[in-house]
Amino acid sequence: MPHPHNAPAHHTTAQRAQIHLGGAQGGPAQNGTEPQVRAYHGARVAQAEGAGAITHTPHTRHGGGYTPAPPDMQALFAAKREGVALTAQDMPPDVEAQAQACWQRVQLAMQPVSQPVVAAWLKKLGQLVSNPPGAADAAAQCRAIYEVCADIPAGAWCPQARLAWARQPARNGYPVGARWPAPAELRAVILPFANIIWRDAHGCKALLGLHTRTP
Repeated sequence: MPHPHNAPAHHTTAQRAQIHLGGAQGGPAQNGTEPQVRAYHGARVAQAEGAGAITHTPHTRHGGGYTPAPPDMQALFAAKREGVALTAQDMPPDVEAQAQACWQRVQLAMQPVSQPVVAAWLKKLGQLVSNPPGAADAAAQCRAIYEVCADIPAGAWCPQARLAWARQPARNGYPVGARWPAPAELRAVILPFANIIWRDAHGCKALLGLHTRTP
């Protein structure tokens, strides 16, 4: 099978990645990596594509949301995590540019969240629940949530995270999503959004590091 650099010019980045790794339909792998490739394509590609569907809201510096790396980048991230042999030759200019753009977005998303951003996010959450704190308690509630969740980066405080809280199903008849959260409960709901940011950051660094190594 030809190397991705010899693939036709019309192939997309995702298609080139699949060519290198043996193809999404279980085609022949290179350099004896077939077991890794099968495991990778059998589970990791689907997992990466599913993760990428969590949010598509453009990222802003003030918690507007984070757009995960596209599926072709996530496929390369997963390949790297699984130990599939990748070299600088697998990072042609368009792939490197895409990784660089993802790295820039993820750096913004990883910025520490400020208490005013949390307060603004919670104010909007109050419109979705039946028992938001009153004026006398709002500041204290915000401080408590900020203390527990301050390590959750700014990009995770997005509209989708609010909806994730509000859409929780009832537990034993208790309407969890319709009520104001305890700090630890809210952290558990927002943490998956933070995990996507951290995952993409690790993946970008791993891929961009390939470019400086000798193939």
